[in-house]
Amino acid sequence: MAFSYDPTNNIGKCRLYCYDITDGIQGTDYIFSDADIQAFLDQNSDSIWLSSADACRVLAVKAIPTAYLLELTGALKLDKKKVAALYLALAQKYEQRATSSSDTIVEFVDSYDLVTDILGRDLSEYVGD
Repeated sequence: MAFSYDPTNNIGKCRLYCYDITDGIQGTDYIFSDADIQAFLDQNSDSIWLSSADACRVLAVKAIPTAYLLELTGALKLDKKKVAALYLALAQKYEQRATSSSDTIVEFVDSYDLVTDILGRDLSEYVGD
């Protein structure tokens, strides 16, 4: 499987947006070969956003078999069940980006709620679906 990462070409951009970048010691911690990403690009008329959305869907499916919840009450909570949902949400945002015009405002945070106490300290819970 050939791997290259150059964020100035379409394969590199697609790899960047789905974060399929090597960060292991041997440089083999990637999912898609260059041919895989080129196939996404070919199927989507070279649209980087639609290709990235397809790649995120594949990563969501790949995350399902390793989904688990580990919780040690009061000490630790590790929830890998949400990984697939996060990839699917990212795919949806990329599709919206592909279908919007270039001068459309892109939403990165979907909501916020400011809460302060009587002394003006920020007690807000910052949420980003």
